[in-house]
Amino acid sequence: MNWHNFFNDLEKWMQASNTMLQREGLSSDKYWQWMIGTLNVIEQRYNHNPLVVKLLATIVDYQEKQYNKLPKEDRQ
Repeated sequence: MNWHNFFNDLEKWMQASNTMLQREGLSSDKYWQWMIGTLNVIEQRYNHNPLVVKLLATIVDYQEKQYNKLPKEDRQ
């Protein structure tokens, strides 16, 4: 497992995620589809390594918590 490559990919993903959040917003279906799809690509790239899966799942969990903090009228 090349952890250097994984964390570089994760850093690039986080930069892209920030861009998508600015463009689409946390409550948009487009962002969530993008997020799940791109995290799935990373998971596959690293052969579903159990630690990679847990780290990526933590990202999804964090985003869900941020979404739940939004006022109900801002959620789609």
